[in-house]
Amino acid sequence: MNLSINYLFQPSLNHFNCHYSRHFFLLPNPNSKSFSAHFGHTTTTIKLKFNGPDSPKPTSIHTKPASDVNPLPYSSLIQDCIDSNSFQRGKSIHTQMISNGYNPDAYLMTKILMLYARSGCLDDLCYARKLFEEMPERNLTAWNTMILAYARVDDYMEVLRLYGRMRGSGNFSDKFTFPSVIKACIAMEDMGGVRQLQSSVVKAGLNCNLFVGGALVDGYARFGWMDDAVTSLDEIEGTSVVTWNAVIAGYVKILSWEEAWGIFDRMLKIGVCPDNFTFASALRVCGALRSRDGGKQVHSKLIACGFKGDTFVGNALIDMYAKCDDEESCLKVFDEMGERNQVTWNSIISAEAQFGHFNDALVLFLRMQESGYKSNRFNLGSILMASAGLADIGKGRELHGHLVRNLLNSDIILGSALVDMYSKCGMVEEAHQVFRSLLERNEVSYNALLAGYVQEGKAEEALELYHDMQSEDGIQPDQFTFTTLLTLCANQRNDNQGRQIHAHLIRANITKNIIVETELVHMYSECGRLNYAKEIFNRMAERNAYSWNSMIEGYQQNGETQEALRLFKQMQLNGIKPDCFSLSSMLSSCVSLSDSQKGRELHNFIVRNTMEEEGILQVVLVDMYAKCGSMDYAWKVYDQTIKKDVILNNVMVSAFVNSGRANDAKNLFDQMEQRNTALWNSILAGYANKGLKKESFNHFLEMLESDIEYDVLTMVTIVNLCSSLPALEHGDQLHSLIIKKGFVNCSVVLETALVDMYSKCGAITKARTVFDNMNGKNIVSWNAMISGYSKHGCSKEALILYEEMPKKGMYPNEVTFLAILSACSHTGLVEEGLRIFTSMQEDYNIEAKAEHYTCMVDLLGRAGRLEDAKEFVEKMPIEPEVSTWGALLGACRVHKDMDMGRLAAQRLFELDPQNPGPYVIMSNIYAAAGRWKEVEDIRQMMKMKGVKKDPGVSWIEINSEIQIFHAGSKTHPKTEEIYNNLRHLTLQSKGLGYIPDTSFILQNVKDIKEEEEEEYLLQHSERLALSLGLISLPKKSTIRVFKNLRICGDCHTATKFISKITGRRIIARDTNRFHHFENGKCSCGDYW
Repeated sequence: MNLSINYLFQPSLNHFNCHYSRHFFLLPNPNSKSFSAHFGHTTTTIKLKFNGPDSPKPTSIHTKPASDVNPLPYSSLIQDCIDSNSFQRGKSIHTQMISNGYNPDAYLMTKILMLYARSGCLDDLCYARKLFEEMPERNLTAWNTMILAYARVDDYMEVLRLYGRMRGSGNFSDKFTFPSVIKACIAMEDMGGVRQLQSSVVKAGLNCNLFVGGALVDGYARFGWMDDAVTSLDEIEGTSVVTWNAVIAGYVKILSWEEAWGIFDRMLKIGVCPDNFTFASALRVCGALRSRDGGKQVHSKLIACGFKGDTFVGNALIDMYAKCDDEESCLKVFDEMGERNQVTWNSIISAEAQFGHFNDALVLFLRMQESGYKSNRFNLGSILMASAGLADIGKGRELHGHLVRNLLNSDIILGSALVDMYSKCGMVEEAHQVFRSLLERNEVSYNALLAGYVQEGKAEEALELYHDMQSEDGIQPDQFTFTTLLTLCANQRNDNQGRQIHAHLIRANITKNIIVETELVHMYSECGRLNYAKEIFNRMAERNAYSWNSMIEGYQQNGETQEALRLFKQMQLNGIKPDCFSLSSMLSSCVSLSDSQKGRELHNFIVRNTMEEEGILQVVLVDMYAKCGSMDYAWKVYDQTIKKDVILNNVMVSAFVNSGRANDAKNLFDQMEQRNTALWNSILAGYANKGLKKESFNHFLEMLESDIEYDVLTMVTIVNLCSSLPALEHGDQLHSLIIKKGFVNCSVVLETALVDMYSKCGAITKARTVFDNMNGKNIVSWNAMISGYSKHGCSKEALILYEEMPKKGMYPNEVTFLAILSACSHTGLVEEGLRIFTSMQEDYNIEAKAEHYTCMVDLLGRAGRLEDAKEFVEKMPIEPEVSTWGALLGACRVHKDMDMGRLAAQRLFELDPQNPGPYVIMSNIYAAAGRWKEVEDIRQMMKMKGVKKDPGVSWIEINSEIQIFHAGSKTHPKTEEIYNNLRHLTLQSKGLGYIPDTSFILQNVKDIKEEEEEEYLLQHSERLALSLGLISLPKKSTIRVFKNLRICGDCHTATKFISKITGRRIIARDTNRFHHFENGKCSCGDYW
């Protein structure tokens, strides 16, 4: 036969490349004298003669029949192609074999099967399957080849089918079979299958095999069976970092951070060399544990192992330092990274946002874009967080527009971040709109909007959203949902709703969670349910610093200061180091105890532990020293602080104001170069809280004239100021400013303050209008409206609101019951009051406090059931307080019961000997009975004890100016006109049947002539204010008079006659309630 052979010897490759026609053969040994090649049904032997080192020449060719062909050369060639991944060349050889009619034996056929199965091409896999099915006999290698091939393309169902067929065919699995089949069971989440395979592995004696055992470890770890994973790990002979990584990853998956760290530490000790995945996992563990020291150790180790320049590890380092609040190290790692990728930028931007350095996050975002990286859903989410943190609604809306333009606004992650951004900026309506526009919602988006509602105190909307979450989208609440709802209940002191959420937690089986349990402790503490809080705290299997802090704060807030101090010591004995929050609570306890010495001890602890530069501690220290009367220490802490932020400035200004050093406060305020809204709010609130109302209001006017923008908090402070004055005209003007600024429906706190202001200013109708127009009402809003109705004697309206609350998903709390019981008391609804008092304890499980018992005593006493009232006091489960005996004494005054009044008064003289009220009331009771000697005895007793009656002060608002009157005032420019008007009205009143009750002047005026008694009655402060209103305000306008004490009985009678004579509506507010006088009648029905 004629052959054309091309040959080329390449010494550098140490082999021949020979081409016959279009076929390529490898000569494995260049020193061979000959080689064999297959052509059709013959085998040709080519002998070579070497004339030189670089020029071999064929010298002879010998052929023999194909029946004598040895298949081994084909097998070698196919294996070479498999080993070198030269699959196309291997297929060409197979094609030539077919075209030449060569039938391979079982051994060669298995090699060909491997060739096609391993190529990675699906068409080749299908052909391999065809060859496999056509094989008359299949050995274990063939089965393993196909099982592995399907595992490589993730067709795990076919892996399991083939494995089943293989076992049915009588073939036994080996170390190559099990890893693929175990991998398939893992992918199919077939936990039972892994268990069965483990038994087979043990029977085969392969559990010690590195690859088989490693597959089992991976399976157990992925399913969370960590004890089995560790057991299998221990059985393996040899080490593989991949297997150790699987165990670490398994512990990380189930958040068992300590165990994950233990495995990492163990692998280092036995000499297993970590890879980048190991280090990244270990850094994640340190971040989760907030273990900066552990993270530093891992950092040093990875540098020693040569992974400093690994980008994957560098990203993990940034994330770890961010979680450990180590911004300096975080930025250092970022700056030293030689190569950064998109994840790197996302991580550092996210870190800066988490640190609260939102401006820095925005700067890094711009640098990222300048470096050629694009914004994506991850970094945009961080930037939205930064916008929320800066309350930069402008930037947030700009990002929103970017998302809309790039069709990313429907992305669930970014959509949820938008909801979160709008919520944190206080724009819950916009947050709601974005939420509703999302094509898909998850627990994150629900929780973001829920947090917004809670932040704004919109309880109704929050609870409705909670129910929609489950009913509309079928999403089960998670721990963040429940903790947010518990925060809502804590903020509103709504323990009834809190107990319902607790019940939901139990049904959802989420109670055994440290975060949830801690929030339950916090909620019950805030609601005054300290027993519940202690029970949960005591049974917690694990407690962190926040858990201890919540319980300590609970004790402190509920007046159990000594118990708070005891628990603070116990926390340290349990190995928990006090942090800023626990120390803040303890410093607050020192304020409660007025114990500056203990405060100084805590101050020394702070200094010893180098915590003095913590901003919050500086603030609390200044506050503690100031409230304990140690202003020199307060100033020293403030003055030595290097970085004085606006909060510290605010506290120092407030400290000066509260200590009566208003000039020092103003001087410090004036010295500050940067006076922002918060600082203005501080000085406004400081003056207001100290009772310097005029100064506070004047500062507000000064603020309006400056460039500083007032905010919601400013308006809340000034609206509350109008409530305390009260000043309706100012309140109306403020309401207009609020509407103009767009603050309506954006703050439930502000709207509730308006309700309260209008109620206290005598405009109950306006209060109800504001209440009805509120988009979101919380328990405080409902209580303000019900309390307003109660003070105005509108018991019917109060009861209607009370009955409506549960229908709106709002459940009454102890403050609600106090208001509604007071309403019943003011209008004599005894049976209704008794029913509500019983319902409070039995239906709502609210334990009655001293204030509630006082309301019940007042209710029974005013109704004339004095014996029942007395019996109620005697059977109280708690010791009656001053207010309780005071209610009984007041009832005795109304019903002129001198004997029982004497009993109540005696108890009050013992409990509160310096309070002038009981002396005055008892004096009135004696005077009404004509017991003038006893009246004189009371007067002498007050003189001997140094008790002075509080001077009566009344005021009225005329043209936005508060006009103040004391008894007998004669300094007003219209004094003569005021008195003449009163004398004239008195004469007219007498003509209608008015008889002056001169007994009301005997308690504080003596040696007065009988003919002068009526003139003294005209000098009462409330009557002077009323007269000014009559001569100064437009006709037909309502006159509103306010008094700091209970309105005089004679003045009450006279005002009824004056309302009839003048045809004017007169509203008078005293310490007990509002009196609405109209056409000769009072809304109280003389029942006050």
